[in-house]
Amino acid sequence: MDKTTLSELPDFAAVRAVVEGVASLFSPQVIYLYNHKLNNRGEFTSFKLCVVGGFVDKIEAERALYWEIDSEIPFDVVLYTPLEWKELSDSPAAFASHIKETGMMVYG
Repeated sequence: MDKTTLSELPDFAAVRAVVEGVASLFSPQVIYLYNHKLNNRGEFTSFKLCVVGGFVDKIEAERALYWEIDSEIPFDVVLYTPLEWKELSDSPAAFASHIKETGMMVYG
């Protein structure tokens, strides 16, 4: 993903609404937009976020996130604790490293 800003993306308002919802639920350190799909009109059809925060129970946090945040555009999240993010984002073979390198920081 190129290093544009969130406001330059099509349908950025929908993505921003989800990012703001995640931020209000968890007060994360950082959120990355690391993947999105567009239709032939250039509109989002889905997107993926990476959220780094102090989650006590990531399974419960993910469940709460999907329960509390409604979006017209389907989205997925991957959650990392700060320790996991530090260790994995510095490892070139890890998916977290790929997200850090190619994703767009949209919060933090």
